[in-house]
Amino acid sequence: MARGVLIGGLVCLALVTVGVVVFVSVWFTRDTEEPPTPDERFYDEVKDWERFDCHPESGETQELCEARGCFWKAVDEDDLAPRCFYPLTFGYELIRGTEGTELGWSAKLSRIEGLQSRYGMDIDKLHIDVEHQTETRMHFKIIDASKPRFEIPLFIDKPSVKPVAPAYEVAYKESPFSLQISRKGGPMLFDTSFGGFTYEDQFLQISTKLPSTNIYGFGEHNHRQFRHNLNWKTWAMFARDVAPVDEWNLYGHQPFYMCVEEDGKAHGVLFLNNNAMDVVLQPLPGLTYRAIGGVLDFYIFVGDSPEHVVQLYTEAIGRQDIPPYWGLGFQLSRWNYGSLDRVKQVVQELKDADIPHDVQYGDIDYMDEKKDFTWDKVKFAGLPEYVDQLHADGMKYIIILDGFIKHAPGENYHAYDRGVEMDIFIKDPGGVNDLIGNVWPGDSVYPDYTLNKTTDYWTQMCEEFYQEIKYDALWIDMNEPSNFYQGSIDGCNNNRWNYPPYYPRILGNVIYDKTICMDAVQHIGSHYNTHSLFGHTMSISSYEALKRMWPTKRGVVLTRSSFVGTSRYAAHWLGDNQSFWSNMGWSIIGMLEFSLFGFPYTGSDICGFWFNTTESMCQRWMQLGAFYPYSRNHNGDGSPDQRMIPQHPTAFSDEMSRVSREVLLIRYRLLPFLYTLMYEATVKGSTVVRPLMHEFNTDAVTYDIDRQFLWGPSLLITPVLEEGATSVEGYFPDARWYDYYTGEELESVYRGTTKVLSAPMDYINLHVRGGFIIPTQMPARTTVLSRQLPMGVLVALGDGPNYPAMGNLFWDDGESRDTEKTGAYLLIEMSCMNSQLTLTPVNDGYRDADSLFFEHIRVFGQMSTPTRVLVNAKEIFAPDYQYDANINELFVRNQNLPITQSHTIKWL
Repeated sequence: MARGVLIGGLVCLALVTVGVVVFVSVWFTRDTEEPPTPDERFYDEVKDWERFDCHPESGETQELCEARGCFWKAVDEDDLAPRCFYPLTFGYELIRGTEGTELGWSAKLSRIEGLQSRYGMDIDKLHIDVEHQTETRMHFKIIDASKPRFEIPLFIDKPSVKPVAPAYEVAYKESPFSLQISRKGGPMLFDTSFGGFTYEDQFLQISTKLPSTNIYGFGEHNHRQFRHNLNWKTWAMFARDVAPVDEWNLYGHQPFYMCVEEDGKAHGVLFLNNNAMDVVLQPLPGLTYRAIGGVLDFYIFVGDSPEHVVQLYTEAIGRQDIPPYWGLGFQLSRWNYGSLDRVKQVVQELKDADIPHDVQYGDIDYMDEKKDFTWDKVKFAGLPEYVDQLHADGMKYIIILDGFIKHAPGENYHAYDRGVEMDIFIKDPGGVNDLIGNVWPGDSVYPDYTLNKTTDYWTQMCEEFYQEIKYDALWIDMNEPSNFYQGSIDGCNNNRWNYPPYYPRILGNVIYDKTICMDAVQHIGSHYNTHSLFGHTMSISSYEALKRMWPTKRGVVLTRSSFVGTSRYAAHWLGDNQSFWSNMGWSIIGMLEFSLFGFPYTGSDICGFWFNTTESMCQRWMQLGAFYPYSRNHNGDGSPDQRMIPQHPTAFSDEMSRVSREVLLIRYRLLPFLYTLMYEATVKGSTVVRPLMHEFNTDAVTYDIDRQFLWGPSLLITPVLEEGATSVEGYFPDARWYDYYTGEELESVYRGTTKVLSAPMDYINLHVRGGFIIPTQMPARTTVLSRQLPMGVLVALGDGPNYPAMGNLFWDDGESRDTEKTGAYLLIEMSCMNSQLTLTPVNDGYRDADSLFFEHIRVFGQMSTPTRVLVNAKEIFAPDYQYDANINELFVRNQNLPITQSHTIKWL
């Protein structure tokens, strides 16, 4: 029977004659018995969710679609699938086979003849390198074969020989060319044989089919859920100064995702490109990258679990230094206290209420006219002396620096004059004059941190300012870079850089909205190619400045804007959030994502930055924020006629002060555990704030959980995130779980289920996972004080006949640089089995720890009453130990066990 099918469209048909493939564009009707071509079959059989969008711009029509050589086919009115989609025969083809290299192979690609051009800037000849870098890391890069293009200056080390037994396999198809990367013996992980592979000067596109719908990552955005929605969702990436209140592109550019496969194994994919881009997720499942510059540079990380993927990823891009111990204490900030007297008043209030407080901040109001490296000698008269006083009280002071310098010719402003002298500012498109924008101090210029001498300049300025104010860390802000003008004081040129032919779905009606012109000139390229690297390079310069200033002491850099690998140099907070209940839940998602991106030291402004909080909201947020790795309460200035109300813990009632104090004391009690997790993040790449799925990767229920989180593998935090709620739902994967406060074990019927938990206003639910040991220490108002107090051990017995449990304690002086490399630390392995706890120092490089003792041990889950308890083979008696049969807890106390020595505690 004749098929009698009419396909209207300008398409590319492959005619094979004598081994030659010829492509011709035709209108065709088919009413014959001839077998259909692949494209014809595809058009007939394609499902809506299998379509890859060929016309993502607005205003698509059938005529415009077909002019691109794509198919047009209607969809239901409520269907988000594209009407214009790619045929199969689209892209490039392999020419002259492949050539072996030390790590894999390379090849030449040629654009398929006869394809329609999208923007008239096609690159016809490409070169691809495929590298088997390690057993778990595969790399491929596709570049212009004829001339260089901008590439990210991020060094990822690679070996000189191929791995013997990689966990992946790589195949390819010749025409159209595509790559297929699969887990050895497992699913396809990355398959580019879909979706219109395109390589134009300002439009790069590549698509892949995904092995599951469990996709996480991409940033920076205010995602409403941790696990991505694949219903034709587009996420744009391009660094931008904007509050995290909607789904637009935010401060950072993090083109990395993780996919959890159906069996719980996982892999990660890094697209190493910082040009403005879209990532489109679709229900196939699949995704499409569209970038407006750079090259196609991909790294695939093949892990055994989600946690393993993060370890592999951070091994490649670099890992964060261990933060100083004081950096884990509670921190307080406000934009515009108004005067130093007000700062003193607030700090004294917290001290009088005995609320833990380690760090006080100076926002831009400490500056003279909001200029970097200055301070207001009227409103903040006596600031240097007050900082010295804070230090004497065991506290630290952090200053803010913005990513611009006031344009001040003739004003005797040292930071500007030195910058002009050293010629370190970003140039306008002519490449001669400094580009001028407008930010807090008025007309401003922007240091070009891609210049080596800019780091010299930045170091000099930081050193000189330190001679005035003995600050302890740098908080760098507005470094997207921000600009209150569009582009510059002179506007921007009307060219293809400032008005690219394809405009990703970024916020703003022009690409230079709230930033500088794209054709501004930097050392390593135009701002078009370096924009999202500004915060990254400023972080590097700031890190190097502190390292030169304090070669033996750890510094901290806290940045708003970030890129891949910024975590080696700086921590990140989640930006200018709002005092709304919704923002509390979003902050958990943000932390989980930045854990995935390799940032263990993260947090959100507690109680919100913009707008006025309420006491109940702030109280619940203080409970949540006590478990942010980076725990800071910070709020905004507001408008001149309506300033934000204060929101520090003593700004409300006595009850608010009490609750804040008690939850912060819990944090401080757990700081040895948190500090140990930070050490493991540095040496292993482990996450600190951890999704439940990282520990229970075969439990599909955990894939969607983003309102609970873990510290490491063992402390489960279940906060209240809704106004007025006095109960909360918590999911408990299949393990033993104990109430942190009482030691009582959760009933076994709740293992693997969701339980409604009581949560009065002064309470946050904390549970300890069986099988783990947590080190603790008696808390105090500052870490200087708490580090001198007795320590403890919390043992949560696990499953099995021997009830095993394990843990570690890392301890050093809390501030010296690179102790994990020099060996100047104490590491204690803790293990429990068969009713015996063993504490064993395995690295004893920090002798000052001799003054510290383990004073008590709590054992959760001890099912029978001990008749004898022996400490280092010596029997002890009540009241030095106590057993509570109601909750099955053994409590050993009044011990003075030096932490630098080995110990055994046995109960019979």
